[in-house]
Amino acid sequence: MKKVFLLSVIMALILSACGKSPKNYPEGTWKMVQMQMIEKGKKTNYFSDRYKVSQIKMWSGKHFMFVGKYEVDTTSSYRYGVGTFTLDGNIYEETIMYHFDQAYEGNKNKIWLEIRNDTLIHIFPVDNSGKPDQNRHWCERYIRLQ
Repeated sequence: MKKVFLLSVIMALILSACGKSPKNYPEGTWKMVQMQMIEKGKKTNYFSDRYKVSQIKMWSGKHFMFVGKYEVDTTSSYRYGVGTFTLDGNIYEETIMYHFDQAYEGNKNKIWLEIRNDTLIHIFPVDNSGKPDQNRHWCERYIRLQ
């Protein structure tokens, strides 16, 4: 009886470990809580009195999707995008299938992606080593919803 119980516990641990995503894997739903543009060292924050941003991003398997509403002064716009992605360490690359700006469709975006507990950091564009473009890049922070 003890052997059956021990074997059951070991099998349960093995099976639960098999279902876990890697530490830096973004599976789930995330809400944007900060967005900054860094242009030649100057930061512009897009969460302020002037800019109101509400956006979520979701990952499932090898697909991503984001949708959001951006308000600047009295003007509102809706943003969305869908596609596939690859993840190699912290280097995340999106292939965009559908986008609110059709010029992005079919393009690839290389992004630095890091997860710290329930916070996801998303910096782009980056080079192959993950270094951001110093002329202009974006830094987004998300918190896990599920």
